[in-house]
Amino acid sequence: MGRVKRLLKSKWTINILLFVFSIIIGTLLYVGFFMDMLPRFFANMENIDKNILAIFIVIFSIYLLLKIVFSLDTKVDRYLLFLLYVIVLVLGLLRPDQQNFGETRLYAWNPFGFISDIKGDFASMIVMVINLIIFLPMYFLLAYTKIFNTFTMRLIIFEIFAFLIEFLQAQFKVGVFDLSDIFLYNVGFFVGCVVFYPILKALKKRSLRYKKYTEGEG
Repeated sequence: MGRVKRLLKSKWTINILLFVFSIIIGTLLYVGFFMDMLPRFFANMENIDKNILAIFIVIFSIYLLLKIVFSLDTKVDRYLLFLLYVIVLVLGLLRPDQQNFGETRLYAWNPFGFISDIKGDFASMIVMVINLIIFLPMYFLLAYTKIFNTFTMRLIIFEIFAFLIEFLQAQFKVGVFDLSDIFLYNVGFFVGCVVFYPILKALKKRSLRYKKYTEGEG
C-alpha cells in the first residue's frame, strides 16, 4: 500500500512538471510558429481573446499528449484531447467569424478537382496538404478514447463529420462543398489508420502491463 501511495505522489509531481514544461514549449511554439501562421487562415487574429484561446489549445494539447507518452492519461484526458481536436477542426474549417466566402459556385462535384487547382498555384498546394493532414489524427483519437469500438463505426462517424463540415461551409458561405476536399480527407483518415495502428497496439500493451504492475503492487 505504501508503494501505491508513493506511486500516486510521484505521478502528481510528474503531472506538475509536465504542465510547466507544456506551458514553456507551448508558448515558444505559439510565438515562433502559430502567431505568424494563424492570421493566414483566421480573420481578426489581433483580437486578444483569439490569441488566448489559441495558446490555451496549444499548451493543453501538448500537456495531454505528454501525459499519453508517460502513461499518465485518464479517460477524461482522452475525451478532452478529442474535444480540443474537434474544436480546432470546426474553427479551422468553418471559420465562424469569417466574412462570407462570396463564391457563386458553392458546390463542386469533381472528386479530383484539386489536381487542376494545384497546377502552378502554390496556395492551392498548401490547402491540399492541409486537407490531407487535418484528419490524420482522427482514427487514433476515436480509437484511443474508445468512444466507438469498431472500425466501421469510426469510419461512419468520420464520413458523417466530413460531409457535414463541407455542407455547412456551403450553407454558411465560408467555403465550397467540395468532393475533392472529402476525397483528401478520406486519404488522410486512412493514412492515419495505417500510421497510428501500431502506436495504438503499443499503447494497449503498455496499459495492460501497467495495470498488472499496479495490481501487483496493491
